[in-house]
Amino acid sequence: MDGETFLCNEMEVLMRKRPEQQIWLTVREKELLQLIVDGYTNQEMANKMFLSVETIKTYRKNLIAKVDAKNAVLLVKMAMDNKWI
Repeated sequence: MDGETFLCNEMEVLMRKRPEQQIWLTVREKELLQLIVDGYTNQEMANKMFLSVETIKTYRKNLIAKVDAKNAVLLVKMAMDNKWI
């Protein structure tokens, strides 16, 4: 377009991401991650963390995006491999 280079958002993110970028998790994110690894349902996590199920779903979605995982299974694998919990 007008002689400029165009990349989709996903490609731009991949190109800017450093391979050894450190991921910092908050205490709350680590708490949620531990519950996910332990196999709790969203409802059980909500009860344990005194939050609504919708808030848990949002936190979970944001955590998956933050660590650039495709789904919860990959999130758990990454957590175990990187010793986040």
